[in-house]
Amino acid sequence: MQGCICPRPYVILEAFCKHLEATRTFKSFKNDISRLRTFFGTICDSLQLGYPGKKECKQKLKDKYDGEHVKAEFLEDIGPEAINNFISKRIELNNWSPKSANLLRQILHKLFAYAIKHHGFRSRDRRYPNPVTYVERYREPATVIRFLSLKQIDEQLKVLEKFPVMHALCATYIYAGLRREEALWLTKEDILLDKRLIKVQAKTIDGKFWQPKTKSNRVVPISSALYEILQSYKSSGSKWFFHSPEGKQWNPDNFSNDLREINKKNNLEWSCLDFRHTFGSHLAQKGESLYKISKLMGNSPEICRKHYAALIPEEMADVVEFTEKTPVIQNDNETQELLRELLSEIKGKGNPKIKISR
Repeated sequence: MQGCICPRPYVILEAFCKHLEATRTFKSFKNDISRLRTFFGTICDSLQLGYPGKKECKQKLKDKYDGEHVKAEFLEDIGPEAINNFISKRIELNNWSPKSANLLRQILHKLFAYAIKHHGFRSRDRRYPNPVTYVERYREPATVIRFLSLKQIDEQLKVLEKFPVMHALCATYIYAGLRREEALWLTKEDILLDKRLIKVQAKTIDGKFWQPKTKSNRVVPISSALYEILQSYKSSGSKWFFHSPEGKQWNPDNFSNDLREINKKNNLEWSCLDFRHTFGSHLAQKGESLYKISKLMGNSPEICRKHYAALIPEEMADVVEFTEKTPVIQNDNETQELLRELLSEIKGKGNPKIKISR
């Protein structure tokens, strides 16, 4: 055994979780914690069951993968074989998708990289400085996105007319392409109806800091359709532009559950992600550039290309044309007469060899 043995996994895991909490957005942090818990179980405080930062109701929660977690006394005990075997079982027994497998691989790779840099981790096998480097990466299928047609947009918004806040909120998702939490964090100061702009920006409210997923602020114009809806929307005395039925900030999961319940009763199945894709898809179909779409949606151009490039009409239609013959330009009588006059004048100046060539 070479080098020093790192502390037991729970010591490094707890430190790594604190690192994630300080550097990731809350949603990304929550997802990373869930994936680490799936792999290691509840072996440190940050990986206990329950919503990160809250302690209530944990006794009612169950560990879905109890008994399946990877057991190790030291971090060095975890090699590529153990990780590959764990992921293979999840694919076989729990029907994991390639994307789920790759996301677990990704966070484990970050964990070991953090351990190497901050805790002196040294793999027992020199071939695997970071064991996850040698874990299989699964090929993910082409992205399939859902979005609403114009008729379906009207149908969805009509169903929500009895719920004014949700109606205006879902219209904002559809016509401005905001992420779920981005809209739920909007305050009255973020909606500039007079300038027809929505500001999606980092903020601290009641001591709680929030920022967009990409950690980049942006401004989204308010379209005419959205302007009419927001102008008629009457926000309450809450600081939040779109507030919960209790007048507080709407919890993202609670909002999704409320929307799902209403849609289920009306035989609809659209979600906030479908609304966001509707915005990007309709812009792409209209012929807007992927660069503009990415700026409006707060994504990278590459992500937008992955989702919406196939929807852009006739993007390279002219590129594939190579069989057409070069058109022959025929001179009309007036042009022929002008050429004869020019030729006659030139011949008069001592250039008799010049002739008209068709």
